[in-house]
Amino acid sequence: MVHRWLGKCDLVMLMLLGIFMMYPLTNGQAEGPKDPAPEIVPKNANGLKVLFDNTHAQTAGAADWVIDGAFSDFANGIANNGYYVKELRKEAPITLDDLSQYDVFVIPEANTPFKTSEQEAMIQYVKEGGSIFFISDHYNADRNKNRWDSSEVMNGYRRGAYENPAKGMTVEEASSKVMKGVESSDWLSDHFGIRFRYNAPGNINANKVVSSSESFGITEGVQTVAMHAGSTLAITDPSKAKGIVYLPEGLDAGDKWNNSVDQGIYFGGGEEEGPYAAISKLGLGKAAFIGDSSPVEDITPKYKREETGGTKRTYDGFKEADDATLLLNTIDWLAKEESYTSFEEKGIPLDEPSPMLETEVPANSKEPQAEPWSQPAKGYKWYDASTFASGSYGSSENPPVQSSYELIHQDILPNNDEFQLRISAKGVEPNAEISGLQIGMYVEGGMQVAQVKSENGTWPSSYGYSTPFSLKAGSNGEATIDLKMRVKEGIKGDVNLRLRKDGENVLTKSVKVDDVATSPLPEENTKITTIKQARQSELGQMVTVEGIVTSQPGIFGGQGFYIQDDTGGIYVFQHEADYNVGDQLRITAQTEVYNGEFELVNPASIEKIGKTQVPESKVVTSLNQENQGEKVQLKEGKISNVTSSQGAFEFDLIHENNITKVRVDHRTEITQDEFHLLYKEGDIVTINGISSNFKGTYQLKLLSLDDLEKVISQDITPPTIEDMSDMSVFVTGEFLQEIQVRDDQSGVNDIIVTLNGKESNNLHLAPMELPPGKYPVTIRVTDKAGNETSKTYDLLVKLDVDHLDELLEAGNERGYLKNKGAFVSLSKQISNIQKAKSSYLQEQKLEKLLRHIEKQNGKKVAEEFVSYWKIIE
Repeated sequence: MVHRWLGKCDLVMLMLLGIFMMYPLTNGQAEGPKDPAPEIVPKNANGLKVLFDNTHAQTAGAADWVIDGAFSDFANGIANNGYYVKELRKEAPITLDDLSQYDVFVIPEANTPFKTSEQEAMIQYVKEGGSIFFISDHYNADRNKNRWDSSEVMNGYRRGAYENPAKGMTVEEASSKVMKGVESSDWLSDHFGIRFRYNAPGNINANKVVSSSESFGITEGVQTVAMHAGSTLAITDPSKAKGIVYLPEGLDAGDKWNNSVDQGIYFGGGEEEGPYAAISKLGLGKAAFIGDSSPVEDITPKYKREETGGTKRTYDGFKEADDATLLLNTIDWLAKEESYTSFEEKGIPLDEPSPMLETEVPANSKEPQAEPWSQPAKGYKWYDASTFASGSYGSSENPPVQSSYELIHQDILPNNDEFQLRISAKGVEPNAEISGLQIGMYVEGGMQVAQVKSENGTWPSSYGYSTPFSLKAGSNGEATIDLKMRVKEGIKGDVNLRLRKDGENVLTKSVKVDDVATSPLPEENTKITTIKQARQSELGQMVTVEGIVTSQPGIFGGQGFYIQDDTGGIYVFQHEADYNVGDQLRITAQTEVYNGEFELVNPASIEKIGKTQVPESKVVTSLNQENQGEKVQLKEGKISNVTSSQGAFEFDLIHENNITKVRVDHRTEITQDEFHLLYKEGDIVTINGISSNFKGTYQLKLLSLDDLEKVISQDITPPTIEDMSDMSVFVTGEFLQEIQVRDDQSGVNDIIVTLNGKESNNLHLAPMELPPGKYPVTIRVTDKAGNETSKTYDLLVKLDVDHLDELLEAGNERGYLKNKGAFVSLSKQISNIQKAKSSYLQEQKLEKLLRHIEKQNGKKVAEEFVSYWKIIE
């Protein structure tokens, strides 16, 4: 599973580690299974070799699990320990010959199913002394939308499709080469004594770690291992398999991945949930398992998305918690040749079989919702690499060059003289030439209103687009050209500048023309914009800003941070680890909105220009677009509704008639337990933090516990009860009224409602609960400081002529009438009353009915029912 965090290990560091990387460092060329496989040759070789699978869609979707991509930190860590590392890339199925020359075979999150022949090859490989590391992920990851998740691939069967592995597929999918030779089985459990669960725990630190003496040294130095939407495993044969890392106990539905399609947590965490990481012994070889790719990945994806060609974003899991230690220790254990064939021989404590849900039995499994989770993009076929987008693994097309253009000019263009226009391009292929460019200016309706001076210094005879010109990029992929333009006489106001290439629009920019003096452009250099201006720019535009770092890089994931200047603040999504709070930086980067927050991404350059004091927090009463990204302060708000969230805890701050969500990310190292030692719900605090936006909800990001200050004040104000409306109900109807109570200080403690001598916590009256009449209702509210307030209202229970038939039917249903004859007789009388042609006749008939009912009191009409027959409107 990929997530949003950052950090980077660069080439210089890898060279210092003594690793020689035999693969290209750019992704400018298309690569596929027919190209030479990358390899890493260690400087101090130990004679052992590790092979990484890349034959089962390991680069599908956002995954980039290859040794020269987002698994490079892991691969280079292995090589630094002396192992030769290589990628397995081919179109044909895995064979025993592919594996036999390697000591360890790593399978990163396979996304296409193993054929029976591949399973047999792997079983034989392990029995003869080889080792396999199975790296899976959560259920419903399905990165290539083929209905197979990595956990299903590893287990050998699809959930809910045990009888047919191609269930739900088109004829073309089912008959593809990828699906030929695929059969459902429980092979992982049958041979390795273990099975990946289809659960989906969310952001959790696995902290139940068995001792190194019981894990063959694998857990030496390991205290926690991070999970970010993963799965656990189930031990099916303790003689073969053993758990070594577990999730904490006491998990519930709140701890599952947000997009889980079932309960997500099966047995409340702990050992019963099954191990997060485990090991197994088969013959002379071994196997290891982990239920999430997050601990393994890093932030250096190589390829584009095969479905869309979009850029991948991966995260720095390998550097989180003790992830790297566990993974590298696992490789060491797997590579060590040992002759025992079961854990019983080594005398270590064996596990108990994991409890199972009935639906975890392969043949009983059911698909919780239709698959795939989303329809593939038009034209994309997961089984046909010829449909893969350019720049993705397996595509024959090189990734397109992503160029960006900028039109640089004075703020308002003159309409009385020629002026200078600079056209700048970035992201061009180094030393390449962009030809077929033209620039023009037009007003609404399309009329061209400018001329462009030619290279020989002459002006064209008409107004229109310039003659085609070219831009020549330097080795840095940047190019500029300065042109002279003039505007048609009489033009004033809004116009559009348009740059086009080969007749197609590249960039259109709205500008103003007026009777102003010509201003020369500055010498070609970077134009500095304020952060406020950057926030107002178009998405995808390259901007250069200067600001002060206000948050410690990495506390919201990876090495990202917030900066601000005198005009505003903004989040910078980047991965270099050389910056600190107080650094003054000049940053050239691209604008983007991610999950509702305006950010700078893909920085072209970050330059330190100084060090200074961090700005003071701006006092605000609410968070909004104007202060997003800035350090702000909310004064004297009440803490309420403290809850755990994925990778964080949150609480509401009630202040100034507003409710603000405060988020405390676990990467700030502020724990909920530490928070509760100092603060509790109802405390009044002044709080500093960063104003941010997450999917449309403004929230305050806390940076440190030092940014909270408790306001000491005594709550002497009682709660308030909002006035009630429409306090009436017909005797046969149900009455339920919500009680609106407010207490802005210590908070509401208790609400007691007294109705007809009966106390409860809500205002509710069931049909026929009380006869018609007026009843006092007293609402008494206390707050947590002991202050109390109360209000009394009258509840009117009504009966009119129109409801007499409903009353009779309700009484009959409750057995208040002795026989059917009584019901029929009273029904006729009521019908006559309701059909009476005058109010006088109606009153006469009603009095007769009431006398009749009174006469039958205790005879044909139950005594308790007689009291209901009185008209109250």
